[in-house]
Amino acid sequence: MRITENIADDVTVLAMSGKLDTHTSDEAQDRLTALIDGRDLLRGHPDEVPVDLGLRASVVEGQRHPLADGRAVSGIRREADDLAARAGVTGAFDPDAAGRLLALAFPDRLAVRRGSPGRFQLRTGTTAWIPAGDPLAPERFVVAADLDGRRKDARIRLAAAIDAEDVAAAFGDEVTDATTLTWSGKRLVERRERMIGGLNLDRTERRPDPSPKVTAAILERLRDRSLADLPWTSGARSLQQRVGFLHRNVGDPWPDWSDMGLAATLEIWLMPAAGSPTGLDDIAEVDLIRALRRSLPHHAAADLDRLAPTHVEVPSGRSVAVDYNGTDPVLAVKVQEMFGTTTTPQAGGRPVVLHLLSPADRPVQITSDLAGFWQGSWNDVRKDMAGRYPKHSWPDDPASAEPIRR
Repeated sequence: MRITENIADDVTVLAMSGKLDTHTSDEAQDRLTALIDGRDLLRGHPDEVPVDLGLRASVVEGQRHPLADGRAVSGIRREADDLAARAGVTGAFDPDAAGRLLALAFPDRLAVRRGSPGRFQLRTGTTAWIPAGDPLAPERFVVAADLDGRRKDARIRLAAAIDAEDVAAAFGDEVTDATTLTWSGKRLVERRERMIGGLNLDRTERRPDPSPKVTAAILERLRDRSLADLPWTSGARSLQQRVGFLHRNVGDPWPDWSDMGLAATLEIWLMPAAGSPTGLDDIAEVDLIRALRRSLPHHAAADLDRLAPTHVEVPSGRSVAVDYNGTDPVLAVKVQEMFGTTTTPQAGGRPVVLHLLSPADRPVQITSDLAGFWQGSWNDVRKDMAGRYPKHSWPDDPASAEPIRR
């Protein structure tokens, strides 16, 4: 399935359109017509004969090749010289121009390599191949001058290489530029591609510059992964839980700081602290505690430690952390440290849940009513614990006993 029957006319039309200068077009017409129209000047088994049309042009221009047939070379050279003389053209033809000229004359024969060397796809969408060991097999782009005629997976018997820049120049207005943002692991990448239809000319990737689109991509990633990519610390989670407790139990002005609520308001509380991020590594530098606190109303931020303290001082004098990771805040403390009081500590105007612990740190009672416990089931607990831990204090009246710090 050769293309020589029209190549002379097509190259001439290209010259008239201004895509080629006249001198180059006449030379190209003469050489290409002679090379493709005549018998192949390289001899040998089909799998051993190179596919490259540019190589054949080099042989015609004087380069030696072991498979070259001297008579065929001489005949093609005479034919090309005769055509050139009639057209009044002199000078050598650049073999590297073969691919560019073929692409201009026959744009549907442009093919791009797909996957392994030798596998190509034509602009028409059909596949074609070159033997994997052929010098043209690794090329990114080739223009097929001769195919074996099969509709699917045709063998390319004659072709010329062409680089991406020459493809872009040859196809001009058909070339489109596309810029997309994509994730490579945790790295945001700006991918720029030049395309001709479905064929990719080239691709570059780099870290993007700050822009609204970049910010939107980062926010989308954070939301899609339910904020898992944020630099959470135990302190930041504790702050989130404390405000969440006040939101549920007090209401305004305490915002919804559930993961869903924070995800919906990233622009408000995270972005002012992140500045102009271009990747998750920028987000990793954000101090979440500071960012979250700054987003609270001023008067609310001042009340936070009073309404939902991180720690409570118990009668023993020790400061014990309050756990807000649940429906109600929990204070886990040795039961002996709560001797001497009937008052249950509070958070958000509500009693905390006391986990009163044995010497082995196991709960002996869970209650939000310390006075009721002392007056009620304490006596049974005291008897049981005194038998297990006789060296510890188990008074009859814990409300008036001296607290013991562990």
